[in-house]
Amino acid sequence: MQLVVFDIDGTLTDTNVVDGQCYWRAVCEVLGIFGEQPDWTEFRNVTDAGIATELCIRHLGRELSAEEMDAIGSRLAAFLELALASEDPVAHQIPGATEILSILHNAPDIAVALATGGLRPSAELKLRRAALPFTALPLASSTDAVAREEILLIAAGRATQKHARQFTSFIYVGDGVWDARAARTLVWRFIGIGSGQQAERLRQAGAALVVPDYRPPEAFLRLLMNDSE
Repeated sequence: MQLVVFDIDGTLTDTNVVDGQCYWRAVCEVLGIFGEQPDWTEFRNVTDAGIATELCIRHLGRELSAEEMDAIGSRLAAFLELALASEDPVAHQIPGATEILSILHNAPDIAVALATGGLRPSAELKLRRAALPFTALPLASSTDAVAREEILLIAAGRATQKHARQFTSFIYVGDGVWDARAARTLVWRFIGIGSGQQAERLRQAGAALVVPDYRPPEAFLRLLMNDSE
C-alpha cells in the first residue's frame, strides 16, 4: 500500500501569501517585534513553531514560551478567519485539489495523509475555507513537532494506525524547497507543486517531478504510479 502525504499551503490551498502575512502579523504582535516579513528559507525549521522559536531567540535572546506559541496560534487563526471570510472557496484551492483528494481517498491501494508546517487550528481553517475534504484524513502539523521531517513521520504513523497496514512506499507532495529537502532526508519520493519561478526553485532543490496543479487528475495519478523515480 502506498502512502501519499500532502502539504497544505501552496499544495492544496492557494493561501501562501495570506498565511504568511497573517502569521508575521501574529508573531510581531505577540513577541513585540517589528520589521518586514523575513525570507522563510533563512530559517532552520520552516514551520510555524520553528520560525517563531528562532525569531524569539534572534530578537529577544531567549526561548519561546508555550504560552507565547499558543497566543501566536490564536491570533493567526483569528486573522485568517477574517482574511479568508469573503472569498469563494474555489479561489482558495489549488486547481484539481478536491478531485484528486476524493479519487485517492477511494483508491484501494493508496492511503492519504496531510502534513503541514502550519499549526493545526489554522490548517484546518484553511482547508474548510477551501471546501476541501479532509476530516477523515490523518493530519500532522507544527502543533505536533517543530521539524518538518518529524511532522511527516507523525502523519505517516497516524495513517498506519488508521489503516492498520504497513506502507510499501511514501510520496510527499509539496510546494516549498523545504518540502523537497524533507522528502530527500526521509528518502521519500517527492512531487512538487508549482509553476514559473517556484517550479524552477523546486527543480534546483532536487525535485525531478514538478507540476503546476492536479489537472487533469489522470496525469497526476500517473506520476504517483511511476516507481521509476
